[in-house]
Amino acid sequence: MAFVELHAASAFSFLRGASFPEHLAKRAAELEMPALALLDRNGIYGTQRFSMAAREHKVRPITGAEIAMEDGSMLPVLVATKIGYANLCTLLTEAHLRSEVKGECAVRWNELPEFSKGLIVLLGASATEIRAQQLVDVFGRENLYIEIQRHFLRGEERRNRALIDLASKFRLPILATNGVQYARPRGREVLDIFTCIREHTHLDFAGKLLTQNAERHLKSDVEMRTLFRDLPDAITNTERIADRLEFSLENIGYDFPDF
Repeated sequence: MAFVELHAASAFSFLRGASFPEHLAKRAAELEMPALALLDRNGIYGTQRFSMAAREHKVRPITGAEIAMEDGSMLPVLVATKIGYANLCTLLTEAHLRSEVKGECAVRWNELPEFSKGLIVLLGASATEIRAQQLVDVFGRENLYIEIQRHFLRGEERRNRALIDLASKFRLPILATNGVQYARPRGREVLDIFTCIREHTHLDFAGKLLTQNAERHLKSDVEMRTLFRDLPDAITNTERIADRLEFSLENIGYDFPDF
């Protein structure tokens, strides 16, 4: 089974992603990736452009989003079905409607049960036993994956070990992603500029606000298998999940109003 990146952000994750959706799709094709998931922050703004570009490059586009929760944590979700797409759109719409700050929103935890059907959730850095149990109760164990990333950062493996232990305790599968923010390594420079704009500072004073390296780019199957050679199932699970995600914008259909 080939590695599938299931957590990538584009420039439509305003100032948090550095590549256009088309560039991500093209790079995925160059890496012979069978599918790619676009999870922009708090929206599906780039989904249409990404879907069209991915199909042109013979890469299957996967829809999702990274949604901000009311406690400040981020919850990456993947759309499995048409109902899941409707539920994700509803969650995002309601959160944006009650937000008083343009471009910012927060989904409430108590909203998830009503709109959980058709969605698969990734639980990563913010994982706790309480949160894992809550998400298992809401989405079901079969729709929750523990997400692990490796970017050669200090303290990263300690957090990953805690995530692996959590997965074992709750009998949850592990998933490897690269938390992609740009198509190629040089995109890190663009992201640094965007970070400075977002934080109202400039490169000389940004310091730890900037990423520590350029590892958050699309990586090949070989690179990811090497990186997770001790956790082969984390790679295999990426294509297993991709095969479950049947939703496509191509068959969403649309009924025009009957005036």
